[in-house]
Amino acid sequence: MKPAGALLVVVAALGIAPPCTGLTCLEQPRNVTVYVVNTNITLKWVWDNPCDLNVTFSVQYQEESGSKERNRESWSLISECQNVRITECDLSSALSEDRDYNVSIRASTGEDQSPWASLIFCPYLEAQIGPPGVQLESIYGGDVKITIFHPEANQQRRMWELSSLRYKLTLWKNSSYPEEKKQDVFSGETIPDLEPETIYCLKVKAHQFDRIALYSPNTCIQTQKAWAGLPRPKNLRLHALNMNFILHWDNIYDVNVSFVVQWLSKYEAERSPDISENWLNVSGCENIPTTYCDVSRSISFIGIYYLRVQALNSHNKSPWSKMLKFEPREDIELGPPSVKVNATENSLNIFIASPGESENTPMSKEYSLTYRVWYWTNSSYAKKKREDKPMQFTISGLNPSTLYCLQVQAFAQAYNKNSEFSNVTCIETTKGESSYQLIIVVLGIILAVGAFVAILAGSIYCIWRQIKYAFFPSCHPPMIIESIGGKYLNSSYLLTSEEPTEDCVVITDNSIPNGVDLPDFKDPKELEEISQDSGNYSNEDGISRTKEYHITQEQKAV
Repeated sequence: MKPAGALLVVVAALGIAPPCTGLTCLEQPRNVTVYVVNTNITLKWVWDNPCDLNVTFSVQYQEESGSKERNRESWSLISECQNVRITECDLSSALSEDRDYNVSIRASTGEDQSPWASLIFCPYLEAQIGPPGVQLESIYGGDVKITIFHPEANQQRRMWELSSLRYKLTLWKNSSYPEEKKQDVFSGETIPDLEPETIYCLKVKAHQFDRIALYSPNTCIQTQKAWAGLPRPKNLRLHALNMNFILHWDNIYDVNVSFVVQWLSKYEAERSPDISENWLNVSGCENIPTTYCDVSRSISFIGIYYLRVQALNSHNKSPWSKMLKFEPREDIELGPPSVKVNATENSLNIFIASPGESENTPMSKEYSLTYRVWYWTNSSYAKKKREDKPMQFTISGLNPSTLYCLQVQAFAQAYNKNSEFSNVTCIETTKGESSYQLIIVVLGIILAVGAFVAILAGSIYCIWRQIKYAFFPSCHPPMIIESIGGKYLNSSYLLTSEEPTEDCVVITDNSIPNGVDLPDFKDPKELEEISQDSGNYSNEDGISRTKEYHITQEQKAV
């Protein structure tokens, strides 16, 4: 048994034990944390040292690969963090900002070492924004210009891009009961309308979403005496209807003055180290005598803008007005849409032109618009509502010969923005056809169809008769004709030439001999018919009667 072990056994047997002995006092560090400000990474831990041991600490790290198994050989040592006696270590030179790391720390007495205590973190996710630099300048009596320097202005490595940071100002009067005022601020901006000859203090911090940021040290300045020159223009306001932007301000001057208007985009302001150098004059708004100006040509629909005005009188200039913020997408007012209506018997066809379309700046290109139509009969105040997205639609189910009036309003649902109402448009639906007229029309159609069917049937019947007469006759030639010349003609119904016939002579004696009975003679009309019947198709009865008549006459003559 070793002497130390024997000593422990003896001490234990006597019932006397030291508060801690050997490895029982060499515990691993606890509460390991990392503190990241900008690109400065500091590892901190706690070690109580209850046994008052002479210990040192060593730190190692490795990049996290996502694998559960860690290679012991992949650990790297940080020379500045080996065998240190303080409970913190600067890791800035060893770690990158956008990687995940596993950092371990242990205590050592030279011969013995504690277990490793580990911490996994990503520097960028843990980073806080450091305090920016601030410089103040008193101008124009109660105005103070503030210049803000990037939190990493003098560092080669940067955690934050210039464009990603915004700044917030906290301002208070240096008095017994200060009242703090907070606002967003750009570098190079002027803080207006402070009390002259008064000490003001302020502090500034950057902000980026919900990230923690540190305030700058308090900075104080005394304002100048009250300004005795031209006062600054006041009460700036912008009337924005569709894409027409008119800036107005109050006329507070007793002398002849002119004005100049300037604009600045928020995009430029956030990236500028001094916005006082980035303002631009609005075209057409330089040295104007009016207290309004059209700024439409300098401002587009997308983005956020700032406007300011200065008064001029000879060589005298007023301080610049307070900046007016303008965001077209949010601040624009929609004008009324244009409406055209056509009426039928029971419907209205509505054609809508979006606000601004008559000025070649249709707001339907900038917003997704829905159209609300209120319509009512001219004799009633009860309005009905129709809502639809298309710019052309029909309201049906209306009464004929009725005067209807309507108004249309555009609505941008995403921005909860309503346009002005269009002018009231009234139009009368057309007359409907009466039941009497409808009956006449129906009867006319029926008669026309009936006449057409009758004509068609008659034409078919006539054609059929001609065909039947030519090819299927109902009567046949007399037997005497069929056998003329010993040749039957049944095989041909259409004769190509006139066949020879017997000549029949009828002798007519106007005097009637004595002794002849009148009944023996035929009726003169019958005789005339017989004399005229010399055709090729006389029927058998006529021929037989003629032959009998001639025989009778011959017998009587004998």
